Amino acid sequence: MFESLSPLVRSILNATLIGLGGFLAAFLVSKLSSLLLSRMAGKAWGSFIGNLLALVIVIGTLTWMLNEARAVGVVVILATALTGALSLGSENISSDLVTGVKLFTTRPFQAGDNVCIADHEGEVLEIALTYTVLLSEDGDRIVIRNSDVVAGTIINYAKCAEKKIEVQISIPVSQDLEKATAAILEGLKGFSSLTEESSKPGVICETVSEGRMNLLVYAFAADPVDQDSEKTRLMVTTLRALKQNKIDLS
Repeated sequence: MFESLSPLVRSILNATLIGLGGFLAAFLVSKLSSLLLSRMAGKAWGSFIGNLLALVIVIGTLTWMLNEARAVGVVVILATALTGALSLGSENISSDLVTGVKLFTTRPFQAGDNVCIADHEGEVLEIALTYTVLLSEDGDRIVIRNSDVVAGTIINYAKCAEKKIEVQISIPVSQDLEKATAAILEGLKGFSSLTEESSKPGVICETVSEGRMNLLVYAFAADPVDQDSEKTRLMVTTLRALKQNKIDLS
């Protein structure tokens, strides 16, 4: 092809056609893979796999273009452009790609899960090669680099079998704190059907101010739960236990 042209021009034209064909193939593979795999792995992971396949095709296309552009001038131009692009944050990009693959293999969350990632909470909207997108309760789109996702603690509320319920009460410092704590814990026996050691209720004296002890009472309930109704039930159970043991709240 282009035999009548000079070797340099011929190499440039061949490399250009290869690039156009390769990037078109990457686009089509990404879209088709995302569409087909979304039914099996979910929309977010289908998109992730499609993007990963597209990246492989793009890398192969660039390699083919460099092999085709044998002229020294073209190789220098392509190598310089590629080196310049990679030097602009290549460490961050490679880190995000590697952690993106790690997220795909470990799958700590999927689209639709409610999670806490890198101090951000929200619903998982998208899992891409280099970033993850959350939708906050306020409707904000939060884009987090995959390297930051893996570096921090991931809390997947959708994967939890239990929810922690908390209420706060205060009692006078004149009352016996040990007796009050024992009364509350006794009253909370049977509050939940969960039997794991980590699911036991507890009482924490957070602060003492103005002659009163401020207590945090917590318990666990099987998920899914109506948190408002469970908080009400926890408060009623706590107050009943204190009253039955003659703990004065006034």
